[in-house]
Amino acid sequence: MARTPHEKRRALIAGAGIGGLAAALALSRTGFLVDLFERAPALEPVGAGIQIPPNASGILADLGVLHRLEGKALEPERLRVRSGATGSQLMTMPLGREARLRWDHPMLVTHRADLQAALLDAVSQDINIHLELGARVTGVEFDATRVTLQMASDSGDLQETGDLLVGADGAHSLIRRAAGLGAIKAGYSGRVAWRALLPAEQAPAFARAKETALWLGPKTHLVHYPLRGGAFINIVAITDDEWRGDDENFWISEGDPKQLLRAFRDWDSSARKLLEAVSDWRRWPLLDAEPLKRWSAGPITLLGDAAHPMLPFFAQGAAQAIEDAAALGAAFMPRSWQETSITRGLADYERKRRARAARIQSASRKQGMIYHLAGPAALVRDMGMRALPPDMVMARFDWLYEDQRGAFLT
Repeated sequence: MARTPHEKRRALIAGAGIGGLAAALALSRTGFLVDLFERAPALEPVGAGIQIPPNASGILADLGVLHRLEGKALEPERLRVRSGATGSQLMTMPLGREARLRWDHPMLVTHRADLQAALLDAVSQDINIHLELGARVTGVEFDATRVTLQMASDSGDLQETGDLLVGADGAHSLIRRAAGLGAIKAGYSGRVAWRALLPAEQAPAFARAKETALWLGPKTHLVHYPLRGGAFINIVAITDDEWRGDDENFWISEGDPKQLLRAFRDWDSSARKLLEAVSDWRRWPLLDAEPLKRWSAGPITLLGDAAHPMLPFFAQGAAQAIEDAAALGAAFMPRSWQETSITRGLADYERKRRARAARIQSASRKQGMIYHLAGPAALVRDMGMRALPPDMVMARFDWLYEDQRGAFLT
C-alpha cells in the first residue's frame, strides 16, 4: 500500500552514543519518527576529553547542539608539537580565529560527557524522537522494506518495527552481524591509551596554556589540553604495549602509574612532571580495522564505529560518526514531491561516506606510525616539522577539516 503524504516513516536506531544521538536528530529533521534504543539503563557521564574539529562543529551547529556547549567547550588557540626527548618545539599550527577563517567553523575541545549531554538535551526536546534505555537488542528480522528489532528489558521482551534501522552500536555491532554485513577485521593495534583528567591547580603551568599539546617520542606520544573553562587538564598518553585488561569494560580498566612512567622514563622532565602529577589512570586498548565493503543491507545501515572503527591519531572517531549522521539525514531530504525510498537513500548515504571514512581510517593508522618513529626516521620527521611554516601545516588538514555538508546534498 502506498504511503499517504502525511504518514511519517519510522526509523529505529540501536545505540545512543554520540553517533546514535546525532543520527536521531538528523533523521527527525527529514520527517522520520525516531525510536532510539540503548542497552545501558542510564547514559552515564563516562569518558574524558574529546576534540570537536571544524568538520563536526558545523554539523553540530546545524543540529541545534553546538550552542548547548557554550561555557563547557574550549577553543584552543593553537596546536603545539614538541619533542618528547628534549621538550623543544617542533611545530605550531594556529587554531582559534585562524581555524574559523580557514575552515568556517571552530576547533573545540570538550568533555565527552558534556557533548553527550548536549546531544541528549536536544533529543529530549524533539517530539519526533523517543529514547528507550535499558533495551538490549537480541534479534533482527527484515525484508526489502521493513525491519523488526527484538529486545530484552527489565520490564520484559520488546518488539519494534520500522522502515529503517541504523546500527550505531559500536565496533562489536550486533546489527552488523544480523544484517549479514560481515565481521570487521578489527584487532588490537598494539597500542594502549592511558587517559586522565587532572585538576588544573595540580598541573604544571605549561599544561594550563589554552592550546592542544602533542609530544612525540619513540613508541610513545602524549596529548593534553585544558577542559571545562581550564578547570581540568585532559591527558592522553599512548604507548606501544600488550593489552592486559577487561575487553568488555575497557573504559573503566585502571592503570598502574608506575607502568606508565616506565614507558616515559627517557622523556623530557617537564612532560614527566605532568604525568607524575596523575594518580588515577584509565587504560583503553586501541583497535584497528580494515574498511567494510558494504554498510547497508535492505532497510538496515551502519554508522560510526559499527561501520568504521578508527585509531584516534587524527581525533576523528566522534567527528566521523557526526558526519555519518549528517549524511544519513541529507540522503532523505525532500528533493521533489516524491519521497526518497529507503534503499535509494541508504545507497546515497553509503556512496557519500564510505570512501572518506576508509581514507581517514588509513590516514589515522599512518599517523600513528609517524608519531611513534624512533632513531634516524624520527630525526627526519622532526626536521621536516621544524621546516614547515604554519600556513603549510594548516593546508595539510584542509581535506580533513573542510565542511562536508555541501557534498552530502549533491
